Amino acid sequence: MPTKTPGATPPADGEPTSERVRGIFSNIAGTYDLINALSSFGLDRYWRRVTVRMAALTPSGRALDLCAGTGDLTMALARSGKPAEVVGTDFVPEMLEVARAKAESYAGPTKITLSVADAQDLPFPGDSFDVVTVAFGVRNLPDRTANFAEVRRVLRPGGKYLILEFSRPTFAPFRALYYWYLGFVVPTLGGLIAKDRASYQYLNDSIKAFPDQSALATELKAAGFTHVAWRNLSGGIVAVHEAIK
Repeated sequence: MPTKTPGATPPADGEPTSERVRGIFSNIAGTYDLINALSSFGLDRYWRRVTVRMAALTPSGRALDLCAGTGDLTMALARSGKPAEVVGTDFVPEMLEVARAKAESYAGPTKITLSVADAQDLPFPGDSFDVVTVAFGVRNLPDRTANFAEVRRVLRPGGKYLILEFSRPTFAPFRALYYWYLGFVVPTLGGLIAKDRASYQYLNDSIKAFPDQSALATELKAAGFTHVAWRNLSGGIVAVHEAIK
């Protein structure tokens, strides 16, 4: 993952760097799930369920969940998708420790593997997975192009990449209200619960700086994916992009 060199210009608001992202998520790992649930009014569970349905995993399938964080999508893929194996990766060990506790309580048929890895430089051979997923992680990657290339490399022919990410609400008045909520309520929750308002201000800024639905689709097509489409959820607060190798 690219880093900022000493003496370099400080990153812009919402701009991801390896140091910034690692520092933020290592600090908020313990309260991440609670703030997610509160700030989304529980909708984060629905968004993950939709993503799992779109994955359409089979009992013999193998899935890779990138930027797995505390493991909620990894576990949803295992519990609801029931593939042969789900591999969850993240480059922040503190987040994966929370995920490991969840995986240890799982008693289903799916093999769950968790490992520290950079989504821009994956340690897996080519043509290894039927589905690759990422939830709320792509916007924190300094080099999306590298991630897209790596995902295409590790996907089997015909495999799909599913990106669940915050996006741009389609109705302008609702979008204005949503951006006010992002700018005021979410950082306030972060300050009260995680004692870290600054980290949640960055997350707010990163959402606003991230490409909208059409622009992200264009990036995926440029990376060589086919049949690129997206599904808006909750008025476009989030979107699930699907791209086929």
